[in-house]
This record gives sequence, C-alpha cells and structure tokens, in this order.
Amino acid sequence: MRTSKPLLLPLAMMLAAIVSLEASTANAAANGVPGMTARELVAHTIATIGEKQDLHGIKSMQASAQIVSYDVVESDHLGPPFFLTGSTHASVTDDLQGARRLLVETSPAGAPDKPAPTTRTLFTRDSQQVETTSDGKLKAAPPMTAPPSWETQNPFRALLLAENASDLKREPDTVRHESTQHVVAFHNGPYQVRIFIDALTELPTATEATVAFRRAVSSDIAWNGWGDVVERAEYMNWELSNGVRYPLQWDMYRNDALFRSFAYADVRLDAPLTDDHFAMGTPPSIALPPYADELALGQPVGGAPNPKRATEEIAPGIVQIPNSWYTTLVRQDDGVVIIDAPISAGYSARVLAEAARRFPGLPVKAVITSTGYYWHIAGVREYAAKGIPIYMRDRNEPIIRQVVAAPHTIAPDDLARAPKRPILRPISERTVIGTGSHAIVLLPVRHGEQPMLMTWIGDANLLHTAEMVQPLGPNGSLLFPEALYELKQTAQEAGIATDQLRMIGMHMSPTPWSTLEETLRAAGG
Repeated sequence: MRTSKPLLLPLAMMLAAIVSLEASTANAAANGVPGMTARELVAHTIATIGEKQDLHGIKSMQASAQIVSYDVVESDHLGPPFFLTGSTHASVTDDLQGARRLLVETSPAGAPDKPAPTTRTLFTRDSQQVETTSDGKLKAAPPMTAPPSWETQNPFRALLLAENASDLKREPDTVRHESTQHVVAFHNGPYQVRIFIDALTELPTATEATVAFRRAVSSDIAWNGWGDVVERAEYMNWELSNGVRYPLQWDMYRNDALFRSFAYADVRLDAPLTDDHFAMGTPPSIALPPYADELALGQPVGGAPNPKRATEEIAPGIVQIPNSWYTTLVRQDDGVVIIDAPISAGYSARVLAEAARRFPGLPVKAVITSTGYYWHIAGVREYAAKGIPIYMRDRNEPIIRQVVAAPHTIAPDDLARAPKRPILRPISERTVIGTGSHAIVLLPVRHGEQPMLMTWIGDANLLHTAEMVQPLGPNGSLLFPEALYELKQTAQEAGIATDQLRMIGMHMSPTPWSTLEETLRAAGG
C-alpha cells in the first residue's frame, strides 16, 4: 500500500511555485510591468532617472558633445552606409523650464589661419532661428517655425511632456535590442509620440515621433515628400552625473536611417542662464512662407542655392524654371515633357499649371526624374496623382516607389486623398521620348558613381546633366571634377557632338560645354 509521502514533494513544489510567483509579481509591479498605469510608469521612470535630484526641479542641463552626421538623402546606393558629411564639436544648453534649447556647433577650420565656422541654432516651442559665423562674418537666417516635435527627441523633455499629456496610454510591450521594452504613447500637438522603457534597467531607451516635414527650408524639403516620417532617438551609455542619470550617446534616425550621433560629456545641471546666452543676431526682414507647398514658382528655398534668375524660354518651346532646384518644360508635338519634380507636391501643381498656361491644349505626357535624391523627387507624388508616367533611372526605381507609397496622414496631398497606381518607367538603356520637334533621348550616366539620368534634346543642342554639373563654387565655378569626368565619358559614348552643346541641370542655366572641359583641364583631367 502506498503512503502519502510521495505527494509531499509535488505539494511542496506547488507551494514554492506560488511563493515564487507572488514574489515575481511583486517585483514586476515594482519594476513598472503589468498593473502599473501609463502615468505610474512615467512617474517611476522619472524617479529612476533622478537618482538624487527630482527631474521636475532641474532648471537646465548643459553638456559638450561630438556630433557625427550622415547624408541619408543622397547616396551612391540604397541603404547604408551613407555619406559621412562631417563631424562637429558642440555645446548644448537645455532650458527645461523655459522650453528652449541652444545648440552651438563648431566645424573644423578650413585653413590654419582661419577661425573655425560656427553655427548657433536656437529652438523654442514655437520657432527656430539659425546664425552662422564664417571668416569672422555673422549671418542670421530668417526665423521659422520650430521643427516638428523637437522636444520629444530628448528623453527628459519627453517624459515631462508625457506626464502632462491628456491622452497618455500604455501600449503592448515590445522587444528591441534583445530586451523587453515597456511603451507609453501620447500626442505632442498633431504628432504621435512613443517612449520605450527598458524592463530591466527601467531607463528610457528611445523616443519616437511620427512627424511631417513641411517647412519651406532645405532640411525639410528633403523629407516632405515622404509624408509621415518616423523620427527616433535612441539612448545608451548612461552615466550618473550631478545626481541625475544621463545618456552619453544619442543616435538619431529617420525612417530607420541613422543620420546623426551625439557623444556627450561634461554634463552640468542648473548652470546660471541669462537671456544673453540665448541671444541671436538680428535676422533679415525676408519672410519665408511657412510651408513648402506655398512656394511660388522660382521662389528660393531657405538654406538652399538661390540662382536669382527668372523663368525663361531657353530655346523655342523649352522653358526653364530656375529655383533652388530647377524644373524644365519641353514642348513636343503631342504633349509636354517635364524634367524633374523637386520641392513639394504643391510646387509640382504650380509647375503643371504653368505648363498648361504656356502650352494650352497640350497634355503633360511624362515627367523625368534625373536623380533619386530626396530634394529632387519631393514633388513626384503630384505627377503620380495625375496619372502622368514617371521616368527614372532603373537604380532609382525603389526610391520612387517608396516615396509614391509613403503614407501622408498628417498632411495629406492629392495622391493621399485619391490614391492611384503610379505609372513608372525605369530606364536602363538609351530611350527616346517623342518624335519630331524636341525628341528627347534619355541616357543613364553609365560611368556615374551616383545613379543619374541625362536628357539630350538634340535639335536644341541641349543636354540636361541631372546634378552632375553644379556651378555652385566660388564665382560660379563648377564643383566635383569626378562627376564632370563621368559625364564626359557618357556623352562621348553616346556620340553627342559637344562643339555647340549647352548644358542645363538641377542647379544650372544654359552653360557652354567648353566650361566643363576647362574645369577638367584645371583638375588634371
């Protein structure tokens, strides 16, 4: 007959399991997992950061930083690695109670006897102002509206905003970097914000905001075509400084592409702040329109090249619209071809209206995107919305597809309001558009390191050079001899006669081919 002894072991194991479960549940509650509300979790995280100081009472934070930046909007190929655009030394002042941030960046000096160029950027809740000092000369830019949700890129500001948000809520846990993350979400103005809090360290690992870049400035033009952009800041390498835990590395991403990294040091709390510290130079009286969609034809973009030229007919039936990024209209017998779709969907709508005004009764039969750089294709969605075929270099097709498919819920455009399947024409070899007057030959720049598409209009002796030729150097000199060399090779292979040829491009009014040859000779090419 069996005794009851063997039952004691399972019973003991059950009791131990219950005790363990109760203990783990208590620990989980203490660590801000199930049972803790979003507000409790935010409060717990604020307390975790403020080891010896209450974050609410800190007036300011100051630190030095090294900043490394990457150019993710124009590259030799899709995806990383991207161009390294440079590194700067910076000082950062966060006025937590005054909702201000001053970022002062100093670039390496161009020559030993010249002072290092400096850029000061002041962010407030409503505005942004930039001033630069180069060669001892200070230049202040016109003030503009603040970049979208800039405060939530800072873990301290984001937490303080979250605790006061009326719609703060918890979202399901997720896993990032092999670790469980608790997630809280709220709106900062029109923008959805999320904060990710590590379940083990109880520290924020990232903030994330879905924003729309709409301002009429160069930095936003590059992104406005992408619509709803996910901007994420990731934090690591936490250090205790002055009684507060501070992440010494901040990595900034847009749509999962790393574009800037900050390495902080010398963190100081509550350093005395004066208005003089935040004072900026007197800005010019020029007022930019607030949004890229409001730019008039030919109206330059803030922080971008200004050719200071009017729209002109550069050959019979060929009209060039100069701007920070040019657009060209080409009249053919059966319709109009537009070369390049930069800036914004609203700007493209004005280009289409100009084509209809200049060439009444003729449809727009095609648009050519000569590169895949974000500025240059920011207006391509308007052509997709109108059912106009879009020609592009085959290597740039994935970028065009992504832009056309990008969600635009924050600032809907025509394509978002009435979705339409785009008509895409990837070009991998010599391709002709039209016959007769102003027939266009599309030629991939085969030797080009960066994927670009030339447009040759033989009967007008015009060669659209994409962005291969840029007269943006001192006194209008041509930049980047390597690109000029690659262009020359492609033109020679295509059999293009260059003795009477004029070049145009993304930044260029008609320029003799001989200018390219002279620049190459000076560069040893």
